[in-house]
Amino acid sequence: MDLLLTEDLELNVRITEGEYFKLKLNYGNMPLLTHVSKHFYEYKGDEIQVEGFTEKQTPKYLLSGAIDSGGQSSKQFRYIYSGKAKATNLKKIYFTFPELAPYFNNEISKNLEQNGDLSGNITIEPMEATILNSEQTIKVGLHQNYQLSDTSTKDGFQFTSSMTLVFEFENTVTFSEIEKYLYKSKNLFTWITGFPIKVSKIEVSDGENTGTLYTPSVKDTSEHDLSYPNSFMLAAQLRENFVKICESYFEKNTFEFEDIWSRTVPLYNFNGVLEYETMLYASILEKYCSHKLHQLNLDTKLDEDEYTELTNRLTGLISEDSELVKTFSKDILADLSNVEVLKKLLPNSSATTYIQKVKKYLNHVGKYVTEIFISTKDLKVIKDVRDRAAHGQPEIYTTEEVSGIYWKLRMLVIYLIYKDLGISDSDFLKIISYTFNQLVVNCDKNEFKLDTKLNQAITLPVSESVFDEVSSKLRTYLVLARNENLYEIHKEYTTKLSNYFTAKNSADRQIRSLDEYVQTLLENPKLEAKYTGNAYIIHNQKNHKLHGVIIVDTPKKLRSYSIR
Repeated sequence: MDLLLTEDLELNVRITEGEYFKLKLNYGNMPLLTHVSKHFYEYKGDEIQVEGFTEKQTPKYLLSGAIDSGGQSSKQFRYIYSGKAKATNLKKIYFTFPELAPYFNNEISKNLEQNGDLSGNITIEPMEATILNSEQTIKVGLHQNYQLSDTSTKDGFQFTSSMTLVFEFENTVTFSEIEKYLYKSKNLFTWITGFPIKVSKIEVSDGENTGTLYTPSVKDTSEHDLSYPNSFMLAAQLRENFVKICESYFEKNTFEFEDIWSRTVPLYNFNGVLEYETMLYASILEKYCSHKLHQLNLDTKLDEDEYTELTNRLTGLISEDSELVKTFSKDILADLSNVEVLKKLLPNSSATTYIQKVKKYLNHVGKYVTEIFISTKDLKVIKDVRDRAAHGQPEIYTTEEVSGIYWKLRMLVIYLIYKDLGISDSDFLKIISYTFNQLVVNCDKNEFKLDTKLNQAITLPVSESVFDEVSSKLRTYLVLARNENLYEIHKEYTTKLSNYFTAKNSADRQIRSLDEYVQTLLENPKLEAKYTGNAYIIHNQKNHKLHGVIIVDTPKKLRSYSIR
């Protein structure tokens, strides 16, 4: 019998003849074994083997990880196992992620022909990686399971799909190790999709036989749309980086993910006060930056050898003169002739405040990505919100201001998480430019810098007067023509374009394309007219995005803008 993590189940079981129990599995709670009489069966071990007696096949269940529930008539267990695979010889784990099926919906296609034939692609290609962890090789794979079945009314059929994350170990794994990989897997796909994600079933194998394992998980009934393009990292990008992600996550940066970033996962389901959520993310960020500065030896004022030599000299000088000992130790209540005491009072640290720690680490990783969405001024606002929330003080910023800084902070945290996942800066910029995930949509970004770094920005230099005129009003139709090095508004073409595409002319209109129409107006055969939706006008340090513009220029110049 398959044991599902997200369902409630009550089983009638027995240990021996005459010793009958109720085994209750409630989603989000520890499995509970309750004796039908008032007193619990006398068994002091960590495991109990029970069997169902109301079913024909009398399935057997191994209850493991006993927990003292404080009563004599019942006992809690952390793990329930059912199956033919030997529980002491398990080497393969299968975690079923039902929510990952819509994540890959862009890779599935279907088409119903006029004659009734159904065609398309229902398969999702697997992903594979091999990692080295704890002195053993582990194979990791993400595979699809699918089936066709009749509808409940038998008037048609339905296709269902689910995704399974598979781990194959060289050595045997215990139930507690399986539980560890369960949470590591859920955390990973929470960061990848941008939504809290669930595992519905754990299957195990010893290479010959299989079984299912039940262990309690946090109850989560929330529903989210993970289909394209709502997840943070889209499926195509996961394919490109799957091996790199598995190596970074399961092999290299285990401390960062297990001891620091894992604290962000519960916040994906957090619906509390915005200031307190900001405080929690800020605290996690500070812990991470402190760790990285120490790890990379970036939090010191002096080279460690120089610092050691300096403190040894100071303590040597102080200890040689009793008067100096009294003078330097006065009001400190510490013996500064002791080098360890002196180091505590004069730490070799240059980053001690929140802002100093974050700024120093961000300077180390570079501002190629972070300058798009966060500034030093923003870090000050984050600190202020965090401090007031921590001390229970009323917030002085508006809800809109706190919301703005909250999304910037979350974007910074996820950027650093993805950096630890092995994602390059250029790939991260592609990730946030392709998705419609709420984090990206809500985070205020410098679109000009982002498009420029992605080589997607078409920059059109203009005069100050043209910049002011164009940026001051929203235009549906605009034609810009280059005059030497600057672009100018071609008022005649713009007016004719606007008049031609008015609603009253829709019935008689022969040309449907904006740039094709402008092309008919050009008198110079060496010029072309092309439409683009991703151009910026620039003047000095200012820029303004044009969501739609017709550019009139030479074919060579237009090709340089990647407009064809």
